[in-house]
Amino acid sequence: MSRIDAATLADLAAQANRAPSVHNTQPARFALDEEGRILIAADLSRHLAVGDPTGRDMGLSCGAALEGMVMALAARGIRVLVDDLWEADTRSWRPGYRLAARLTPAGEASPSSLADWTEKRFTWRGRFSAATPEALADLERWAVEADDITFAGGPDALAFIAALNDGASLSVMRERAFRDELVAWIRLTPAHAAYAFDGLNLDALRMGRLEGAVAGGVLASPLFDLADRLGLGKTLVAEAGKTMTAAACLLFHRPEGESPVVSGRAFYRFWLGLTRFGFAGWPMAVLADVPSASETLLQRFPLPQGHRLINVLRVGPAPITLAKYRLPARDLVLG
Repeated sequence: MSRIDAATLADLAAQANRAPSVHNTQPARFALDEEGRILIAADLSRHLAVGDPTGRDMGLSCGAALEGMVMALAARGIRVLVDDLWEADTRSWRPGYRLAARLTPAGEASPSSLADWTEKRFTWRGRFSAATPEALADLERWAVEADDITFAGGPDALAFIAALNDGASLSVMRERAFRDELVAWIRLTPAHAAYAFDGLNLDALRMGRLEGAVAGGVLASPLFDLADRLGLGKTLVAEAGKTMTAAACLLFHRPEGESPVVSGRAFYRFWLGLTRFGFAGWPMAVLADVPSASETLLQRFPLPQGHRLINVLRVGPAPITLAKYRLPARDLVLG
């Protein structure tokens, strides 16, 4: 088997980076070591210190990119052995980076059927179109048969989750430091230097320029606190109307104590899996991140014993397909 060179790694990295990441921060970086193995590391400059204090979401994001790399290699007929390096918390390899995984070529592989859906997967933050009964039945059957997905469907379940999500979102948005960090990753004008590359831009947020300017002005200033004191905070963050258009919500959970890199790999497969049925997804991460919200949610939708909630996706058909905004390959590879 021929060694992977720098040009090939850049192409593979671009394919791997189609994976989802928290706030579209795209923290995974790729390098070759002296033995021709692929190293995946987290760029710590992209860590969300306020929203992700433990680094779990960064680990999940790197895990998703790792799964993308495994699929990209398999498409070239290359099988790899994966060493999960996240728990070792190695930061001495290179300043500003934390090693996440090492991939060692180990024979031949067949392409993954999920790889066909990487370009079709995207986050939809608008109102969903109506799902056909057949597509919804296929989705529910798939979810019920999986051991890490809990299906929540029907108007009552959606209303319960929608209200819980809005309440949890308001609680975190009341923290000025969280809002400041979020705004740093929002690209509210096409003139922003990173508009087409990372973060959350107007297209991804389904906002017009005027709406984006107003949102940025409110979130990045004390105006939010003033509006909240006047009772308008809930209105500013409310998503319930859009959530109620979803076909269902899917609770994604994994074994307690599992490395976030492993969970991130499974999360990417999960999202690609639902994409096969014609569904887009929109995460409600606060339902997993806010303890009170998570506890309330799991009282109604219990998980298998020994599992922890990773994320909740509201899913449904999207009326259009959105482009992905990703960093160029040259920014993903470390020399």
